Amino acid sequence: MGLAASSIPTAALAEDAAVSAATPSPVQVVAIGDTKKLFNEGRALEAQGNILAAQRLYIKVTKISPRFIYGWANLSNTLVAQGQLNDADQTYTKAINLCEENLKEAQESFGIKRCDDLYLLLLNRGSVRLNNGMSKEALTDLQKANTLRARPDAVILQNLARAQELNSFYAQSDKSYTTAISMTANEVNPFWLRSSMVKYQLNDINGAMDLMKRVENRFPEAPEVRAAYAVLLLAKGDEDAARKKFLEIPDRQRVKYADGEFLEKVVAWPSAMKEGLSTLTKAVGDSSKEAIGDSSQESLNQQ
Repeated sequence: MGLAASSIPTAALAEDAAVSAATPSPVQVVAIGDTKKLFNEGRALEAQGNILAAQRLYIKVTKISPRFIYGWANLSNTLVAQGQLNDADQTYTKAINLCEENLKEAQESFGIKRCDDLYLLLLNRGSVRLNNGMSKEALTDLQKANTLRARPDAVILQNLARAQELNSFYAQSDKSYTTAISMTANEVNPFWLRSSMVKYQLNDINGAMDLMKRVENRFPEAPEVRAAYAVLLLAKGDEDAARKKFLEIPDRQRVKYADGEFLEKVVAWPSAMKEGLSTLTKAVGDSSKEAIGDSSQESLNQQ
């Protein structure tokens, strides 16, 4: 009798249970138990290049511990590696939301382990969005990442510069590219080509050419470099050299530079560069030809 009576929950206990069920568990910054074991195994596989196996483990981690930030973050990394950018955007967003929730909790309660990687999560999602036709959203993420970083970071700056460029904020883009280049001055990188084109857009032809010469020296056979260098040579008044440089590009690749969609969506050149290129393609007779073949591999920035 006493047992039966004690098994009936009081109103207060029932209410406490409802509140407990409605309260989400704390955000996890550090993996524990089975989650830690699976997560570390996934990281090891990812480091070995076994992306699919790592992804399977990260999926398990997110199911066991859906409030663990880095389960979602690392799952995102594997999705990016496979080109699944829409899915990666969603999982990075989950990691970002959890990180922001954790930081709010840490402000309100003493002793909570903080998520210190929000800038990096925003950088990663911004980079995904930059490569997935979401330039405005990418710019927002990368501006936040830059602010949170609170000091110059070459990787953030070159991505931020690209987002500023795609949103036509050329003066800001030039400043970001210039700072990033000053931090990597000993090694020419593909993004230097973008910086050169932004300078040309701002009518700094000499500055554009100075950078272009270094890029051309580092990547002499890249079709995009040859095409861009030819446009600058034309701007400097050397039409013969411009035609010669442009014709160094193999025919099947060169005619793509007469394709407006290729220029807009694949290499995404600034307007001044496209205008110069239009003059050049007409001069060599490519403007009347159809683009041939797959144009998805021509951008130096994507190599």
